[in-house]
Amino acid sequence: MILTVGCWFKAAIMGNSGRFGKYGDHKRIQRLQSARISSHPQPKSTPGSVRLSKPHKKKISRKKPLILTRPANALNGSYLGALSKKAFQEYGPYEHILPHWLESGITSSFVATMEGNPVGFAMLGQPYQDNNLYALLELLAIAVEPDKRRLGVGDLLMKEVVKSAVEQDIERIILHTAVKNFAGRRLFRKHGVAQLKIKKNFYPNGQDAVLMYKDLP
Repeated sequence: MILTVGCWFKAAIMGNSGRFGKYGDHKRIQRLQSARISSHPQPKSTPGSVRLSKPHKKKISRKKPLILTRPANALNGSYLGALSKKAFQEYGPYEHILPHWLESGITSSFVATMEGNPVGFAMLGQPYQDNNLYALLELLAIAVEPDKRRLGVGDLLMKEVVKSAVEQDIERIILHTAVKNFAGRRLFRKHGVAQLKIKKNFYPNGQDAVLMYKDLP
């Protein structure tokens, strides 16, 4: 039989005879208590002794990467195509569509860079269907490299888009994004873009989209 320490100690106290009898066990317990005290002596305080505290570890501050934006030009077409294939391939052939829109000169497009390397882009242009109720521009696309997300690239591109629209006296920005694009929708809401309605089978491959808008001052 295997006993725990607690069970063995209880059995020893209750025994009245033999090696672990009442008196023998009492002496044994006294010896154990004495040995426990002597093996763990209390620290003696000496006059003038100073208790040294452990040194605090310095917190290492990490600098945020410097992100810049600049207007895109026709030379950026291949980059827009490559990133569009990563970001939008499941929705349609945007790796061909977006470079064509860029080269046509009908959009206001921006590239975000880190250490001189492109890490994202945004494209602003006329909506496909204009109801003439507002001076409208549509955010046609915005994308960030997968390994550069959550660093503020999307925020900076959104600010650039809004700034460009205000400079063009635009009253409202609209955009379409996939219903399941939860990260994108959080980014848009963060910048004051509200949901208007769901549009069924909006994308070339048949996915539904959310139509969103932002009114400008």
